[in-house]
Amino acid sequence: MTGMLQDLLHERADEAGAPHVDLASITRDGERRVRHRRTAVLGGLTAAAVSVVAGVALLGGGPSPSPDSGRDRLADGTDSTPVALSWVEGTTLHRAGQPDVDLGVEVRAWVWAGDDVVFTDPDLRVRVWSGDALDVVGEVAKPPSDEAELVADGTRVAWADPQGRPVRLDVSTGEVVTGPRLPGRDLRVTAIDGAVVYAAGSGGVHVWQPTSPDGFETLVDDARGTVIDAEGGTLVRETGDREARVTGPGGRVLTLATDGFANLSPDGSHVASESDDTGVLLDTDTGAQVTLDTGFAWALPYQWLDDDTVVVLAFSGLDSSQDEVPHLLTCEVPTGACGDAVTLPSTFQLPIGIHLEP
Repeated sequence: MTGMLQDLLHERADEAGAPHVDLASITRDGERRVRHRRTAVLGGLTAAAVSVVAGVALLGGGPSPSPDSGRDRLADGTDSTPVALSWVEGTTLHRAGQPDVDLGVEVRAWVWAGDDVVFTDPDLRVRVWSGDALDVVGEVAKPPSDEAELVADGTRVAWADPQGRPVRLDVSTGEVVTGPRLPGRDLRVTAIDGAVVYAAGSGGVHVWQPTSPDGFETLVDDARGTVIDAEGGTLVRETGDREARVTGPGGRVLTLATDGFANLSPDGSHVASESDDTGVLLDTDTGAQVTLDTGFAWALPYQWLDDDTVVVLAFSGLDSSQDEVPHLLTCEVPTGACGDAVTLPSTFQLPIGIHLEP
């Protein structure tokens, strides 16, 4: 997941008038994204407005490497299920149904890595909280405020360091591997799929495998084609002009016209997004769409717990006369049925690797 989620939150905050989550106005690629509310066409995947057309060829560039063949896809790639409803406020980790934990350090952005928490602090150091220890394992280059600082897949987490190099941590072993300096400036790591790390910057879109620390492949030599998300060899890639494509190992291809984001399930069978203020799930094989029955005015699915369960951020207010109260809840595939919601405080950080500005 990238800063496209941040863009959506900005736009929703602007529409609400005076929301509790008053995110600063952030532009993507130097220009303000204007969100057009429209009804998605049949078979559409929507983040702000997305239409899907099958049968378009894969965006240019070399072949994408496969992730680890033995990768366990349970619970986002691990055998440890992330806490379903969790957030950080300041230094405190909140987990619905479990005791709060003081991490001891202010958290900028964070992700679950199995049962551990990996986060950045205000000095951009990367830290790992494992329940009984808090360790510094690296440093992240400060990204634009609408981009991810950390990306995670199972027990593996990746980021870009200040020298323009991709770094991958496996919290299950403690191994930290640093890749070569990649071409161009403003490198950011955009996705990780098993051992495979995807990055982008002014020098193009790259893929790096830590098994070959000194080698990488450039998929395209400019920022078009950035890998938004990757799961089990299925990729979601930007193609420019508010378009993206889903490509899978079986040859299926969906072309997306979008100014939002897309988040793949662990098995790549569904894409979670938002359509006309409503959370939706798209079947990447059939193009069928399911609407999430959240009961809220606006809902955005942002994190998969397993192949059939997605976490949703929802707001109850529709206009400036109502308070925009944030909530978290889980919904199921394929029915779209959702569970009870937990109300969030006015400021929070979600386990998406992006720092949400207060």
